[in-house]
Amino acid sequence: MSRIDIEGALPLLSEHYLGGYSQQLVGNERQKQQFARYLSPRVLPMAEMADAITTVRDRGLISTDYCIASGPLRGTRVSVSLAVQGLTIVLSHANGELVERLQRIQSRWQRQLHLLGFPCWLEVIHVRESDG
Repeated sequence: MSRIDIEGALPLLSEHYLGGYSQQLVGNERQKQQFARYLSPRVLPMAEMADAITTVRDRGLISTDYCIASGPLRGTRVSVSLAVQGLTIVLSHANGELVERLQRIQSRWQRQLHLLGFPCWLEVIHVRESDG
């Protein structure tokens, strides 16, 4: 599992910010650039890339897992998978209270990801300590 610190990578937009369309376009570009800093491309050697492509074709799925290492979401496991149907992001945590809070803003985050150019399905789940 890789570790990545994405604290502040996806700031929520206020209702005031959503007022003007032109401001929104400028804001979206700024957010895309901010988010891109946290997703530096990982270059694979050609042999590894060929194996990865073969695996993807066999399973029809690309996936990876991250664990948020700091900030208010510390300890949250982020599973990202890309299949023919699209991108799926699953946030899971053992703290039921945190999961409930995340579920309340889940649809807002999903809309923000769509606005940033990441059409996806976002899911927040609660796991027991022994599950993760």
